[in-house]
Order: sequence, then structure tokens, then C-alpha cells
Amino acid sequence: MTVEQAILENVKVLSPDQQQEVLAFIKLLQSDKWEDIYKGRFKELQQEIRLGMDAADRGEVINAEDMFRSLRLKLQQRRTQADR
Repeated sequence: MTVEQAILENVKVLSPDQQQEVLAFIKLLQSDKWEDIYKGRFKELQQEIRLGMDAADRGEVINAEDMFRSLRLKLQQRRTQADR
């Protein structure tokens, strides 16, 4: 089975909306726009990393264990609320 055949087999089982998304993605990859989008997003990520590193250098960090504990508690509270 070729790559193309494998893609077609997998796309066939998707909903029409999902099939359109796949086709739109393929068209994007065939154009030159994807590279501009990638480069732009890469630059944004570099800036976000720099901001985080600068904040860490200033000591503006939180303990990861505390953060995850807080996130788990919030998730548990929302699940409890959703069950009511």
C-alpha cells in the first residue's frame, strides 16, 4: 500500500467536515504559505521562551509541584461541579 492509498483509506472514514480540514491542510502544504506560518510561529515561540527565561532570571518563578497540585485541585472541583 502506498502512502497515498493509506491516506485515502484513513480520510474515507472521517466526517465530511474533517475531510475538508484534511484537504485544506494538504492545500496549505502545497503552497508556500506554510513556511511563512511556521517561521512566524517559531519566532513567537522564541519570544515567549525569552520572556520566560527573563522572568526566571528575575526570580519570578513558581514551584512546579505547587502549580500542578493547584491545577489538579481545580480540575477535580470542575469535575465535581459537572457531576451535579
